[in-house]
Amino acid sequence: MPLEAVMLCLDNSDYTRNGDYMPTRFDSQSDAANLLCGAKLNQNPENCAGILASAGDRIEVMITPTADLGRLVTELNRVKIGGNSDLLRAIQTAQLALKHRQNKKQKQRIIAFVGSPVTASDKELETLGKNLKKNSVALDLVSFGEVEENAPKLEKLMNALNSSDSSHMLEVPVGPKLLSDLLLSSPIINPDGEAGGAGGEGAGFEFGINANDDPELALALRISMEEERARQQQTEGGAPAEGTAAPAAASDAAAPAAAAPAAAAAAPAPAASMPVAPDAAVMEAMGMDDMDEELRQALLLSMQEAEPAPAAAAAPAAAPAPAAAPA
Repeated sequence: MPLEAVMLCLDNSDYTRNGDYMPTRFDSQSDAANLLCGAKLNQNPENCAGILASAGDRIEVMITPTADLGRLVTELNRVKIGGNSDLLRAIQTAQLALKHRQNKKQKQRIIAFVGSPVTASDKELETLGKNLKKNSVALDLVSFGEVEENAPKLEKLMNALNSSDSSHMLEVPVGPKLLSDLLLSSPIINPDGEAGGAGGEGAGFEFGINANDDPELALALRISMEEERARQQQTEGGAPAEGTAAPAAASDAAAPAAAAPAAAAAAPAPAASMPVAPDAAVMEAMGMDDMDEELRQALLLSMQEAEPAPAAAAAPAAAPAPAAAPA
């Protein structure tokens, strides 16, 4: 994934109070921005993202580019609705914030949400696009709410800027799908085309679900799986492989007891001796001198959890012995 510094320009104008997007334009935009922050930071550990609000008395930079997702989410919740959005000044301010990024090797990208009418002229937008192209700044536009009204101006901006397909524009008309859902399947989140491969049959995911049907669940499962793998590698080392082999040995030892219920009444002693197999496995494992102490304790605990099932099976087999004594 590319190494990027990203600035998100949020539209917090009065137009975003409208409820044509569920629940409102502003809330739908906030969910999409939250998703974008997490996705961009997950694409590369050295990526960073910042947030600014484009409406109000002035352009307010909520947070400069950072890799701290918690701070980004906090600042997202601090954005308030009010005033009119100025897309031109917002993009210029975002470009200035990216110019002062700490890691100069990061590529510059601006993601702007446009949910209100664009007030800048065509000439101003074309000049802005040429300036962004000159400074190697990529621009992604998410147009929603006033899609048809803003389309001609935004297309001129993109035509003046886009020369290597590094910038994208996503138009989201009013409909049943959420703004964040459509972003997941767009090149804005997946610049390398991962969404295209996963769109039809969910081939990009290893959980057997269609990413178009529930994209948020698919992304959450993938992130959760990566975090779980990292946690297991740090805390357990090689314990899962040995831990899974031990329950398998216990199940193999319990199989003969379940296959011969008739012989258990005549000879209860073999049934009572079956749980010895897991104990022998534990003793054999603990007899290894080169095994780490924490690993040995984890394996012992795993075997203790596997013991109650064979012990419970042995108890009914031993019960007929007192009944045979009076006879």
